[in-house]
Amino acid sequence: MTVRNLAASTVPAFCLLATFEAQAGDWEGARSAARGGTGLADGNDVGAAGQNVATFALTPRYDMTAGGVAGPDETWLGRIAAGDSRTSVITLTATYTYRTDDIAPPSSALPGWTVLGDAITNTTSHQGLSLGLAYPLLDHKLSFGITGRYDWRASEQEGNSDGFNFGVSMAARPWAPVTLALGIHNALDLGYPDTARLVDFGVRWEPGEYIGLSGELTTEWMGNPFEKSLAEHVGVDFGVTDWLRLSAGWQHQDGAHKVGGGLALVSDKAELDYSLLGEVGSDPARLWHGVDLRVHF
Repeated sequence: MTVRNLAASTVPAFCLLATFEAQAGDWEGARSAARGGTGLADGNDVGAAGQNVATFALTPRYDMTAGGVAGPDETWLGRIAAGDSRTSVITLTATYTYRTDDIAPPSSALPGWTVLGDAITNTTSHQGLSLGLAYPLLDHKLSFGITGRYDWRASEQEGNSDGFNFGVSMAARPWAPVTLALGIHNALDLGYPDTARLVDFGVRWEPGEYIGLSGELTTEWMGNPFEKSLAEHVGVDFGVTDWLRLSAGWQHQDGAHKVGGGLALVSDKAELDYSLLGEVGSDPARLWHGVDLRVHF
């Protein structure tokens, strides 16, 4: 295959995979993925604290989670997160993510020559560290938060790069079963390839102990909110027994539809989540398997 033909085939592939680049870099855990990526307004999930630390601050908790995901393009991701909204008036969260993948680079990053028949790989490692602070008000009915993140990557074809950014968030619980959340992510326009400048709004309704309904809207920060960047997410989770919980969700972004599902084994001290996320109509099938273990202290 010539360089010209290779570039013609990899550029569309890169555009198709850009959505997952942002999703994998901001992976919020198996529980969120199973519910269509709706973790913004769930204060009980420390895995989503990197998305909205203000929501986590509404419920006094001290949790840790560790897990990962395996998917197409030789994607492997590991992640640990911890949050404490119980032992101090200030809520603290921390998240570390490590991911490797092999995704076709943009044409500008292709080598100037290649041997006929040789495949060009682009093995890349991505790492990210985020720290969040939040302060609850009005007896934990309102909260404001800020999150700082530092990301760095090493790419076979694109070289090394790193970047710092920050986001702000707020959450409110105007009525006991309802949580509203708003987040602005990567507020600075620094051009780092692994992050997207986004604003999202989420709502979660828990009418009973064993059921929860979630919905989110996401779009570009400082962009046109009604262009193709608008993304929709909906999810549901319900308890079958005291120890088994099932989840399902759907999301739509950049013309692609994804559906997810999962199950969780729950107890007072620990929970084990599994999720399966798939892109509708992809051939071959594009599936992401996620597992999380969370511990309550």
